[in-house]
Amino acid sequence: MSTAGRGGDGPPVGGRRRFGRRPKPTADPSNSDAARGQAIALLARRDLPRRALKGRLTEKGFESQTAEDVICALEDERLVNDERFVAAAVLSRAGRGQGPVRIGLELRRLGVDAALIRQAVDAKDPDWTRRAIALKLRRFGSDPPKTQTERAKQVRLLLYRGFTGAQVSAAMGATVDEVDDLDLDLAALEDAAE
Repeated sequence: MSTAGRGGDGPPVGGRRRFGRRPKPTADPSNSDAARGQAIALLARRDLPRRALKGRLTEKGFESQTAEDVICALEDERLVNDERFVAAAVLSRAGRGQGPVRIGLELRRLGVDAALIRQAVDAKDPDWTRRAIALKLRRFGSDPPKTQTERAKQVRLLLYRGFTGAQVSAAMGATVDEVDDLDLDLAALEDAAE
């Protein structure tokens, strides 16, 4: 007879083990000290924008007004700062090869104000075109695609990464001379590809 689900060694009756702790219900949903402690614990793991932090606190059982008051106090102490979060997020995601469209959509999904996103992610900045060219060179080399299938694959990657159509066109049409003019460190790109 199987002991699964009855305290034995097998998986529980539902078929999967659940890891982690179940969230404890908040004893007092209006306790601002407890909410502040939770907020600081969340911020210790990673920087969060205002709206995401409020959502996490309300998920943990705190009242919306309590969460809002705690976040306002943390903003006064400069522990919560959407501008800082956006700047760090753009820098991090751009370093991973993501383009302005994808970064903007991710930040919008996190609840960051559209004006802050527009300010931090200027899609017309020539640096984004340089990044698209660098990504194409790193992933596919400097040789132009030989077939339409190869070209489509390269275009799909750049679009998926969040570069605009103009940036993709510039990356796909970049000649070796134009790449040299952009001051890209090709040796560093080749090392990164290996």
